[in-house]
Amino acid sequence: MAVTTARSDIDAFEPAQLGPLTLRNRVIKAATFEGVMPRGAVTDELIEFHTTVARGGAALSTVAYCA
Repeated sequence: MAVTTARSDIDAFEPAQLGPLTLRNRVIKAATFEGVMPRGAVTDELIEFHTTVARGGAALSTVAYCA
């Protein structure tokens, strides 16, 4: 396994490469339980929640509990 060291010259708000994607910054919202998905179905409330996260500046927002 490769060992990486922390870099102090990286700005959280500079673009980042994630595989084939270029993210506008390094702010990522991890998957959490928002309590707005009955039986795992996507709802308007879930869409609004993640839209708000994106408008707040997160480059990537992940979703949990959808099946």
